Amino acid sequence: MGVIGVLSLAMAVVPMTTGASGAASAGPKLATSGPKGEGPYPWKYPASGNTKVGSGKTVAGLSCSSGKPQFSSPYADPCIAKWSGNNGGATYDGVTKNTITLAMRTFPQTANSQEVVAVAKSEGIAIPSVTDQVAQVFLNYFNKVYDLYGRHVNLVEEHSVSNDTAELLNGNQSQACADADTIAHTLHAFGEVNFTLDPNGSGGGGTGPFSVCAAKDGLVEFDGGAYFDEAWYQQYNPYVWGLPQECQRIAVMSAQVYGQYLANKDAIYAGDPSMHTKKRVFGIYVPNLPTYMLCVRESINYMVQHYHVARSSIHVFTYGLDISTFQTSAQQAIVSFKAEGVTTIITACDSFSLSLLTKAAAAQNYKPEWLLNGVALDDTDTVAQTYDQSVVQGSLFGMSEASPETAFFGPKSPAGQLYQKLTGHAIPPGTDGDYSDLVWIFDALQAAGPDLTPQNMARGVHALPTLGAPNYVYGAWSWNSGPSGKPGTGDHTAVTNDRFVYWDANAVSPINGKKGTYIPLFNGKRFSLNNWPKKLPALFTAAGSNG
Repeated sequence: MGVIGVLSLAMAVVPMTTGASGAASAGPKLATSGPKGEGPYPWKYPASGNTKVGSGKTVAGLSCSSGKPQFSSPYADPCIAKWSGNNGGATYDGVTKNTITLAMRTFPQTANSQEVVAVAKSEGIAIPSVTDQVAQVFLNYFNKVYDLYGRHVNLVEEHSVSNDTAELLNGNQSQACADADTIAHTLHAFGEVNFTLDPNGSGGGGTGPFSVCAAKDGLVEFDGGAYFDEAWYQQYNPYVWGLPQECQRIAVMSAQVYGQYLANKDAIYAGDPSMHTKKRVFGIYVPNLPTYMLCVRESINYMVQHYHVARSSIHVFTYGLDISTFQTSAQQAIVSFKAEGVTTIITACDSFSLSLLTKAAAAQNYKPEWLLNGVALDDTDTVAQTYDQSVVQGSLFGMSEASPETAFFGPKSPAGQLYQKLTGHAIPPGTDGDYSDLVWIFDALQAAGPDLTPQNMARGVHALPTLGAPNYVYGAWSWNSGPSGKPGTGDHTAVTNDRFVYWDANAVSPINGKKGTYIPLFNGKRFSLNNWPKKLPALFTAAGSNG
């Protein structure tokens, strides 16, 4: 999903992470049995065919040896020797001897989608037509360098009869199902990719309502239900997958981090000095989707049970994912949090809403701590520069899925280096050309082996090792360990770790030369569940960062 798709999904993330990882470096645990929602079994890479892993020459003629990727990317599958033989032809709907048809669900432009593009542009994100051009370069290359067993990916467009805003609000189920029916039975596609290469429409089609319909029609949704819980994905196994962390993992990890480092302690980083001697009272700002609320409850329960946090010290304010109501919701939330004595706002929301929250807080002269949980680009420089700096300076900190933007945008990023290699030109600013989405899709297809079915894709994906080392620009990717972090239990989303950052409003950002940048703690190292350091270092130690 492109960055604009992230904004429109509100809680979704694309560019993710950097630094050393807390993920295990050992090979994946290959389960032979387990819950139906993580099957079928046994897990194996590739799941079908007699393909040699880590030897010979790849389909692109590259030397393949143990530990080498399919092409020069830390997120590419382990390399395999060039396959030859009978691929079985039409192994599944949307699959022939020569092609794999994938659909791009394209929504018509609306006032909301145009506003999303405008917000993204103001934050330095490339316009859709620029991203589309870069993505097409990568698509052509991946069709050559990945081994799809004699096939290539063919993208087709489906013009949605639905409305993305309505679906984000968990509505328009019948229209979403109509789109799924068209993709499955008229376009005869294998799956849907959750982005579009049509600059006159908007992508992000992998909403919750559509993903449910896709699964019922036997379609694979490669990036569906952003931040939904793993139990939800298990219901629709093996059809619905994603890149951002599922919210059960976020719920437990954020509870561990907040509980260990911050709970039952004074709010010493609040902008209001009168809060410095008050025990933290948390306020969570979160979209009102049922699956998100389930994970919020799980996080609260974990903090209560494991860190003895009083339920009365945690307040929740929900809002609808309709951009036209964001400002009113933010203003109401600030009034509510201030009245409830909240010292620390947990920002489990989209970046546009967080910007509005800070402005509403400034208008109320309300200066609490602002605690990130690392979603929806809240933790990137160009976004945080839009916050009201008078209330976040010296007070904005927390968990971060996102890398510094120089890591996933620009000439030194994986996408930038590949684009330069393929075209001889620098990648345009503010885009990665859907690099992470495309790499994941081709990883999954190669992992299935020549007998391409959703079932074999699941077996192969679960058997992949952790991807992304050594820099984890898009986070450590693993579909092998579940929400508890236990290897071999399975997951349907990729990212498994976070870093910890604080905001320095006076430092110059390397991404755009403007004031305001995130400062990483622990030397930028990333940590997974149950692996965070015991003590949080002092925050806002950089000169000028605390006011």
